[in-house]
Amino acid sequence: MVSFSEDKFNSPSDVDNFIDENEEDLSSHDKEELKKIKRDLEKGKQQTIEKRKRWAKYGITSVLGLGLAVLILGPLVQTALQPSTQQTDFNLDEQPMMGNESAPVTIVEFGDYRCPVCSQFDNQVFPSVKEDFIDTGEAKFYFMNYAFLDSRLPGDTSQTASQAAECVYNQSETEFWDFHHAVYDNQGPEDEDWATEDFLLNLANESTEGLDYNQLEQCVTSTETNEMVNEERRIGQANGVSGTPTIFVNGEQLDSWGYTSIARAVQSELAETDN
Repeated sequence: MVSFSEDKFNSPSDVDNFIDENEEDLSSHDKEELKKIKRDLEKGKQQTIEKRKRWAKYGITSVLGLGLAVLILGPLVQTALQPSTQQTDFNLDEQPMMGNESAPVTIVEFGDYRCPVCSQFDNQVFPSVKEDFIDTGEAKFYFMNYAFLDSRLPGDTSQTASQAAECVYNQSETEFWDFHHAVYDNQGPEDEDWATEDFLLNLANESTEGLDYNQLEQCVTSTETNEMVNEERRIGQANGVSGTPTIFVNGEQLDSWGYTSIARAVQSELAETDN
């Protein structure tokens, strides 16, 4: 895997040149990250880049993550605190996956695109998990929708954003991850119904390439897509998920979404594999 960082590039053309010069050495995940850097440069999101770079380097502890969640959200904390003793089939064959399919450790995140803590996880914790475990081939990562906040807040933002992401995934797993991160990067206030169909379709046009956008528009409003998102929530409920983000490592629900908790669980599973 070619080593690179966000501050290596000054312009989108620098990214294109880097890809051209290192095409044979770049993995699919390297290319995904480079495409994200290019979009950030094009949109002038230097603040986002600096934030991701800083947290990717230092990570975040589970205690800090939970403390921030309480301070920010008060009674609406979206963190599952109690491990589940229930287990059922996650139906992972139907879910977006990042990493080596043969990796010994499976990480599953249940998330809600309306959830501010999920955005915090995506920006502050996920980059370190990706660098330390996904890119090394030790773990693969799945995302599943748990669109529950619409039942507490005005509008259909959770459901509509989940359906849009599901539709992008139906066309391209690679482009799904670009769209997934873009939704969190452009997340609106939790108590506002910001994820309209027009907003999400425009975001898909900006953050992805090569999709059939007319088909995407039809898919977002389909009954079938709605049911697929609802089914993922039912799977989560059957496994004891009650809030977001909720993380599972090899089928075991963690008591925190912080980097320390995830790293400890992954390393424990790897140690068992080695024995």
